[in-house]
Amino acid sequence: MPELPEEDADVPQDAAGEDTAPAPEERAAADDDAVFAQLVAGFDSPVDDEARSWPAAEDLAELAPAPRPRPVIKPLPVVRAIPPVDPRAWIPQESDEDDHYVPPPPPPLPRTETATRLAVAAVVAGVALTLYSAFGQLPGVGGMGAFLGIGLFVGGVATLIARMRVDDDEDEDDDPQRGAVV
Repeated sequence: MPELPEEDADVPQDAAGEDTAPAPEERAAADDDAVFAQLVAGFDSPVDDEARSWPAAEDLAELAPAPRPRPVIKPLPVVRAIPPVDPRAWIPQESDEDDHYVPPPPPPLPRTETATRLAVAAVVAGVALTLYSAFGQLPGVGGMGAFLGIGLFVGGVATLIARMRVDDDEDEDDDPQRGAVV
């Protein structure tokens, strides 16, 4: 391999004894170019396996893993195969006890209060009266039918909202039946 120029090489001097060396930046660029040219020129040259450019402590030959023994593969035991079963030939056993499920009758619906029934009727009547007065003709009523229908609708909705039950008593926060049941 070609030798690289040394850092402490003699600097050329002119006849008067003064240094004629180029500036450090120019010398570094010239040295880099010379080193690169030497590397390119020696690229295809053979490399001596015994010559090394690193310390002996960095050799990896001693750290290479030892070859492992090849594992022994044991043959698998022989198992007798069970003949397949045709799923269409299988008939489940039926019992008379668990023939079918009969759910219990549902609990009766709770009775609604009269005010709630009247509020729902006002909502339905208000929508019907508003639509009929807008698309149909009410003789003698004019625009009063739409006004009355809107009033019934708004009054019924307001009554339903006011009568909604709120079970948010602050005293009963410790009730164990209000949480998730697993």
